[in-house]
Amino acid sequence: MELSITFVSGALKLEGGWIVLEKAGFRLLFRPRVSLVGEPAEPASMELERGTVRLKHAEGEARLALVEQGPEATLVKVEAEGRSDSGFLVELRSRLEGFERLLLFHFTYDPDRYFGDVPEPYKYPQLVEAGELAYCPWSYPIHADGFEGLPRTLKVSQLLAKGREGYAYLLPVSDAGARGYISWFEGGEFSVILNRAAPGAWRGAAALAFSASVNPYRAVEAAYEAAFSAVGKSRALRRSKTLPEVFRYLGWCSWNACWREPTEEKVIAAYKSLLEKGVKPGFVLIDDGWQDEITGPWPGTRIKSLNPDPKKFPRGFAEVVKELKGLGAKYVGLWHTLNVHWGGVAKGSELEELWKGLLAEVGGSLVPDPSKSFELFKDWYSKLREWGFDFVKVDNQSFVGHAYAGRVPIEEAARKLHEGLEAAAYINSLEVLNCMAQQPENVFNWLRSAVARNCVDYIVPHRKSRDKLHLYFNAYNALFMSQVVWPDWDMFQSHDPWALQQAVARAVSGGPVYLTDEPGKTVAEIAKPLAFSDGTLPLPDEPALPTEDVLMRDPYNEAVPLKVFTKVTVEGVGRYGVVAAFNVNRDDLHVRGVVEPADAQLPPGKYAIFEYFSESLHSGSASFELEPMGVKLFIVAPAEAWFTPFGLKEVYVMPRAIEHAAVFEDEAVLLLREPGTLVARAEAGVRAEGGEVVQKEPVVKIKCERRLVRVKAAR
Repeated sequence: MELSITFVSGALKLEGGWIVLEKAGFRLLFRPRVSLVGEPAEPASMELERGTVRLKHAEGEARLALVEQGPEATLVKVEAEGRSDSGFLVELRSRLEGFERLLLFHFTYDPDRYFGDVPEPYKYPQLVEAGELAYCPWSYPIHADGFEGLPRTLKVSQLLAKGREGYAYLLPVSDAGARGYISWFEGGEFSVILNRAAPGAWRGAAALAFSASVNPYRAVEAAYEAAFSAVGKSRALRRSKTLPEVFRYLGWCSWNACWREPTEEKVIAAYKSLLEKGVKPGFVLIDDGWQDEITGPWPGTRIKSLNPDPKKFPRGFAEVVKELKGLGAKYVGLWHTLNVHWGGVAKGSELEELWKGLLAEVGGSLVPDPSKSFELFKDWYSKLREWGFDFVKVDNQSFVGHAYAGRVPIEEAARKLHEGLEAAAYINSLEVLNCMAQQPENVFNWLRSAVARNCVDYIVPHRKSRDKLHLYFNAYNALFMSQVVWPDWDMFQSHDPWALQQAVARAVSGGPVYLTDEPGKTVAEIAKPLAFSDGTLPLPDEPALPTEDVLMRDPYNEAVPLKVFTKVTVEGVGRYGVVAAFNVNRDDLHVRGVVEPADAQLPPGKYAIFEYFSESLHSGSASFELEPMGVKLFIVAPAEAWFTPFGLKEVYVMPRAIEHAAVFEDEAVLLLREPGTLVARAEAGVRAEGGEVVQKEPVVKIKCERRLVRVKAAR
């Protein structure tokens, strides 16, 4: 066997026993260890030959190709015929030089007592040693000045580094059955690891995508393009997917409203309650608690039948779905876990008999056999479709690494489960919402599904720190999640004491927006601007991301606002920016900031800025101050002409209410999504056809009576 390293981009050299890759002011140094006959081992020698580094082991040689994937990214790819006894295939012992600040994403453990009742303010981040086997369902962002002080076995899925000249992104690849991640932090060094958690032979794998760019968003994008292309999954990137129609509507979920006690009466009453408040959800999601189940010691809650608990849903699902759709819901979804239920399938049950030959027993729990998952989910999903369901929320995807460890390689198990589930969903016309799934082996295998939960749960009872952290986690996780899916910022309650922040965040997120209000408690003035009158969402063009000026800051621990941006394209006018600013400071300090067109990555030009809540008008930039738990929402509009429409005030994402606009020398014609209050900037007095001018300064307001409106300058 032979091992070589070939660089096409960047500068390659050997330096004191390290392989060095230089890119845009960053230096990535690493020593590769490859498992050829049992465990990863360092080579006896390294030789540089015509841009190639050959690593020679006593047991033989292998091949490690470094391949250019566009001008910004380089991919490290291992080719070897080897065997691993522990499941560890590759270790790249690494150092990164040239950075000033880091943003890391770890999936090792949930913060201590985060789900409990803890004193305010809550301390985050919490850096503790959790052990080699520990990992959790969720991704947690951490801002840091360096690698020193990080727990040795912290498991990081990826990281962004800021240097003097730009940004670098390190994305370990999950491939060939192995989970790719960064860990073993010590002395300022770290290791990129490929771990299958199962013994066996292997024949190579993509290991790491390393990218650099002056634009941080491009650095992330380039790394994902390189990694997914290397494993033949370019079509799994979000840019190749379509947001499912169901998630273009406002929704309601039973979870925080009903907990594990949903019933047909409660679900229908909650939906009717929303309608009475003037809120019209387009979808309903029946969450956990519907099952005909048994409880007890490990493996815990297990499902006996595909039919719902007859005490909670005595008429069965078909009648409940039919009634919900009769009331106005266009879509209805059902929750389940990737392993069918938290504790799997109950032994000796009707369901075990039905799925005989499709289940595997692991750790005392009956769960899907990954290689037979298509047949299992096809059987189940055909029944869901027969009952009228339109989508499924698939929870507990993080179970894969624990359940199949030592039996099936982690990434292989995840891949086969997702292939089977998504294929079964597709042939039954069901959409998929992924949840508890922010481990690399899942993220790399959402092949067709286009939506996934973006952070740890929105938690009730409400705590100020948890509401703050929920926005912080979501905003920064979206940086990488948006490469593969539309991030789901989770349900929320409009009667949360700090619901306005949560509502604005969901509105601009670009992903699903759904309530979990208890019947009768909906706060209409917070909930109604989330959607148009028919329940459709005024979705922006793309998922919201942190603005560059706060990307490497920590708004929870620093006195800076959390700012996120997205864009809206209005035909006939151009690209708008939407920037939301939140005060999530842990210590309830007032924070100050500025919004500029560059925050929304808009090109140079003339812009007008409108703040939704204060209704203030700004030219070029807008300075602001936020009180504790405060929120502001800025619409950044192209302002080259005499008339600049911002959109309808009835929705948070105002410009999406404009379907088309044409602005001429002394008049403007607009086609609106629906009648409402048009807000605009005008350099002259105006009169309107199709609406009444109700305000002239500092912004123009026109109460539009119909969709087509003509505005004329009264010069």
